[in-house]
Amino acid sequence: MSEATIPCITLHEITPATFKVMLRFIYTDEWPGEDRLEDSSAEMFQDLLAAADRYALDRLKVICAQKLWEKVSVDTVATTLGWAETYNCQELKNKCIDFFVVEENFKDHVHRWLCATGSEFPINYCRAQKEG
Repeated sequence: MSEATIPCITLHEITPATFKVMLRFIYTDEWPGEDRLEDSSAEMFQDLLAAADRYALDRLKVICAQKLWEKVSVDTVATTLGWAETYNCQELKNKCIDFFVVEENFKDHVHRWLCATGSEFPINYCRAQKEG
């Protein structure tokens, strides 16, 4: 009966699926296998990255950044760069910048996205790479 009197904590910034993976990681310090994840999409890793940053789970943050990098493509690199910049994942950010600097076929696509978001560092970096 004491369970009925225990106050409930509501976390608005995290989905139940993300919380479940995060909580399991906190207790086991292990990443669940892909077969145990309900959702292994980039969106899940983005949500986990945000939660790991919010709750100062540095090891989980590194793992999420690695998982996001594994899913990087021409279509996702700009969004992934935004997440890396938002949550201070320097290695992921550097990999994303290197990825779109090398790949000539979609530089303009990424450049347009960066201009739309107002992110100055990557734009200046790309210009320096073109000129240098």
